[in-house]
Formats: sequence, C-alpha cells, structure tokens
Amino acid sequence: MATTSESGPVRVGIAGQGRSGWGIHAKTIQTLPEQFRVVAVADPIETRQEEAQATLGCRAYGDFDALLTDDEVEVVVVSVPNRLHAEYSRRALAAGKHVVTEKPFALTVADADATIEAAKQAGRVLAPFQNRRYEPHFRKVREVVESGALGDLLLVRIASHSFGRRWDWQTLLEYGGGQAANNGPHALDHAMHFLGDGEVRLFADLRNGLSSGDAEDHFTVCMKAGTGPRVDVEVSTCVAYPQDRWFIAGTRGGLRGTTSELRWRYVDWTALPPRPVDERPPPDRSYNREKVEWHEESWTDPKDAVPDNRAFYEDLYRTLRQGAPLYITPESVRRYVAVLEQCRAAYRPERTAAAAGSGTN
Repeated sequence: MATTSESGPVRVGIAGQGRSGWGIHAKTIQTLPEQFRVVAVADPIETRQEEAQATLGCRAYGDFDALLTDDEVEVVVVSVPNRLHAEYSRRALAAGKHVVTEKPFALTVADADATIEAAKQAGRVLAPFQNRRYEPHFRKVREVVESGALGDLLLVRIASHSFGRRWDWQTLLEYGGGQAANNGPHALDHAMHFLGDGEVRLFADLRNGLSSGDAEDHFTVCMKAGTGPRVDVEVSTCVAYPQDRWFIAGTRGGLRGTTSELRWRYVDWTALPPRPVDERPPPDRSYNREKVEWHEESWTDPKDAVPDNRAFYEDLYRTLRQGAPLYITPESVRRYVAVLEQCRAAYRPERTAAAAGSGTN
C-alpha cells in the first residue's frame, strides 16, 4: 500500500457526520492540526453540513459521490451505517483515496477480502478504525499474558455489560445494527489476540431483549481454535449486574479487572515440591492440599495515556507521511469478521414485549 509523497497536514474528508463521524473523527482530528485537517464532509442532513462548515471551516456535501470528486481530499473516513462500510471503502479506494474504515470493517469475509484487494489494486492505505487496540488496559493484559506469568491460558473471558433500551437505527438489522456489529468488533478484536491458530470453532447466542428494533442487544460467543484457550466474548445491554471486563485463567495463575484496574496473581511451581500421582488413599480421607504462595500484582490506568482515537491518527500520520508500517492492518481484522459473519448468520430475531416497546415482559 503506497503512502503519499505530499507534505503538510493530511487532508481528510469524512463521510457521515453522526456520533462517530462528528463526535469521534472530526473532534479527534481537531486536536491534531499539524498532522490532519478536515477539508470536506458528506452528510445528507443539511444542519450537519452547516455545523461542519461553521466549526471545521470545510466544504460540505449532501452525498458521498461529491466527496469522492473533491481533489483536495487525500483520505476518506467511512463513518456511515455498518452495512455500507465495505462498499463505501471500495468506492473511495477506486477514486484514488486512502481510507479509514469505521468498525465493523466488514460484515462478511467476502466483503473484507474484496476491500483488501481493492486497496492493493489502488495502491492506497486501508486502515480499519480498531482504535481500542490502543487502550491501556488491553495493552497491559497482553503484556501480562505474553510475559508467561499466568502460564498456559485455559480461559479468557471479555465482557462489556450495561442495561437499557435503545430504539435508534443501530437496533435494525437492515442497517447492519445489533451489538455484535456495533460494539462487538472492539471486544472481538481484543479476543483474536488470545485465540489459538487455525480454524475457529464457536458457539454463539444472540438475542433481542430490550431494544426496539429487530437486531440483537445480547451477544455471546464462545470460541476455540487449535490448542489455544477457550475465549468468550459477551456484549450486552441487558445485564443489570455487570461483570468484570477481563477474566483470565491460566496454569500458573489468573487475572481479573476492568478497563481502569487490573489484578493478577501467579504461583512459582518450581518453588514447590513435585507432586507425582499417588494412588493411595489420602491419610486424612480428604482432598490433596498444599500451601500456595501467591505473587500478586496490580495495575491502575495512569490517566495520562494518549487517548486511543488520537493514538490511531498519530500512527496513521506516520504511515501516510513518513512511510511507517500500518499498525492496524486490514488483514489483522479479517479473522474477527469471519466470526462476526458466522454469529450474525445464526441469529433469528425473537423480540420480547420489552423490545417491542411496551417496557414489560
């Protein structure tokens, strides 16, 4: 994927001025004036066009095609409904633009592969916006796991819980809505780093509990690949008692915690005597027991880390202007797209009375 030889701030066009296009991408880019500048946006809502013109000092178009014909735009941020991500990314690549694709990168493997191939053919950078790969808690969990302190992993559980009803477009399947596609890609992207190699075997449970649309708002998937650990992901807005974001079990110890605090403890088995199998009955008619000396550590979010959105764009600038390798490649997110596709294919909407809007079961 070729980078641009130009200098100065990277000139950005944002497709979509909703919560993500406006509240995440435009606002983040405003904090990086020496690296990026929004020169154009596209959104069918006139008041959003006017707000972008007044706040960002950019051009505003009512449709995507007009944005693509703007010669000043180097990079197109695709921040439109989920079902359009892959199509709009390919159209932007065909127009000669570099592309930032909001999550989910695609809803099917076929779309993911076609978009990756389009970037290769166009010689342009294709950057999936998996910004939460920069989150400090995720980086710390990876560091602890990769240190070997927990031993061989047996179970990794990632949970994102809340409780409440939604009734916007993201609750509709026709727009690619639902928790699996809306917030699931963040947790799934984290989960892929702990799965074993090879084909992913999975069990998925998707349900519509509270939201008014027909898409799922309760998403659970249990995955296993090769000899790696079982990895569970649960993203739900139907949980009144949220669980920890992280729960990990390993042969030397375990880890648990939230996005702001983590704790882990582990055992040095070499400091304990060997325990070969003894077929004789225990002398006290009980289970085997031994005193375990735990080594305990903890981590607290330092609060001064670079925000994940900003870190994403800082890395993208280094790729586009300095030729650095792309940190989050489209190939690296393809595996979670395959899981997402299998889960969505198995979903059959069954709406409850609460989901239908009555507020009762």
